[in-house]
Amino acid sequence: MRKIIQALIPALLAGVAALADDMPKGGEFSAAASVNTKQGTRSMSFNVVVSNPMSREEAQPLKKVLEEGGQQALLNAIRGAQRGRIRLGGFEYPIDLVVAEKVQDGERYSVVTARSLKYEEIQEGRASLNHPFTVIVFDVPEFGKGDGRIYTQAALSVDGEGHVKAEQYEGQPGTLKDVRRLK
Repeated sequence: MRKIIQALIPALLAGVAALADDMPKGGEFSAAASVNTKQGTRSMSFNVVVSNPMSREEAQPLKKVLEEGGQQALLNAIRGAQRGRIRLGGFEYPIDLVVAEKVQDGERYSVVTARSLKYEEIQEGRASLNHPFTVIVFDVPEFGKGDGRIYTQAALSVDGEGHVKAEQYEGQPGTLKDVRRLK
């Protein structure tokens, strides 16, 4: 029995290593972000450094937290995870959650960070307080440049089919163009 177990250990480790190779490792990415605001459309440079992505399977417990506890429970569960950083224009934000997965032509990254709440939102108790995240979803093809979406004031939910969805507060999500891997 012991010899069988010893023989299975290398096979098991090889299988785990093969699965790990399928998981995107992260990296540094750049793009051009375009966001509609009350003052008009704003375009700026966008960089994201993904240092510690999760797989969809690893993120499943967080979906249950969202379903059962809502926005604030998820916010408390992911805040401070330090999975990378976002540079949008001249500002830098920590990444609280990033899920990476292989797609047909490359990789998809779903990035979530707690957004900074504005003083007037808190003082006036605005509905935007129910949208505490910034969510960025982008594809990086193996060759060429990708695209994506940016939800500047987002709420997350789980639909009837079990998919996590982002909802933009007032208006449409922004876009990311020319997404490319730097490192």
